[in-house]
Amino acid sequence: MKQTYIKFPNNEWGVVIVYDFNVEDEYEILQEQMQSFGMNIRNAQKALNILSNYNTGMAISNTTLKMSAIYISKTTSISQFWDTITHEIAHVCTAIIDTYNVNYDSEDAAYLAGFLMRQIVEKIAKPCW
Repeated sequence: MKQTYIKFPNNEWGVVIVYDFNVEDEYEILQEQMQSFGMNIRNAQKALNILSNYNTGMAISNTTLKMSAIYISKTTSISQFWDTITHEIAHVCTAIIDTYNVNYDSEDAAYLAGFLMRQIVEKIAKPCW
C-alpha cells in the first residue's frame, strides 16, 4: 500500500491518497481510515468490496475535518491509473467547491483541479521517473 498527503496552502484542506493496495492484506487499516472520515462500518465494508476489483476508485470527503481521501485500487495499466485518479479528483473538487461556495464554472474551480493534479504528479508520478 502506498500513501501520500497533499496539504493545501493555509491548511484550508487536506487530501490523503491511498493507492496500489491489496484489500485483503490491508482491510483493517483501510476500514479504520474510512471510518475516521465519518463512514460507518457497513459503508466502509461496501467500499472495500468495490475497491477489491481492479480499476476502481473512491473519494471520501469530510467537510467538518476539511479532509478528503482518495482510494485507487490496483489498475491494469498506467493510463487506467490516471483515468481513475482524475475521476476521483473531480469528486474531491466538488466537495471543496461546495464547502467554500465556489462557482463550479469559475477560474477558482479550474485552478483547484489543476493544483490537485500538479500535486499528485509531483508526489506520485515524478518519483517514479
